[in-house]
Amino acid sequence: MKPNSRYYLLLILALTCLACADHKAAGPSGPLQPHPATDLTESKIPPPDLSFLSDTRKIIVTTAVESIGTPYHWGGHTPDSGFDCSGLVFYTHLTAGIQVPRTAASLFSQGRKVLKHQLVPGDLVFFAGPKKKSAIHVGIYTGASWFIHAPGQGRQVTGSRLNNPYFKKYYAGARSWL
Repeated sequence: MKPNSRYYLLLILALTCLACADHKAAGPSGPLQPHPATDLTESKIPPPDLSFLSDTRKIIVTTAVESIGTPYHWGGHTPDSGFDCSGLVFYTHLTAGIQVPRTAASLFSQGRKVLKHQLVPGDLVFFAGPKKKSAIHVGIYTGASWFIHAPGQGRQVTGSRLNNPYFKKYYAGARSWL
């Protein structure tokens, strides 16, 4: 193979890996692996205030809350198959009648930017990994600094706080598809 051919082959392989970054970025344990001492994830999030939300946002948040406890499954996008992080977003939005991209990177690059202080339940929150600067993990904001996400292999869909030191450190931004 010519040197230029090797370069392009490696570039194609790297881009292919990046396309799936939200699923495989941190290896077998999933995209985000908070240290146990800093993992403040809780299985019972406070009930979100849905009273001021549009019907579409209510469906997304309610579906996300109902998904808590569903096992993580790489590539999963239904309650029956389990969810990965972007699969949960795909499912909740599709339930509300909105077709969104299937990867965290695509959701981040194509969604409408939302500032952290302007988050509304149903918006998406994104995180970079310890060694990545681009968004590789996504969750659904539910209000009061909480979000729901599928954290990784061997875990279940759960609620976490944005002000958890781990998630605060790797917060990459927020987007909306509404």
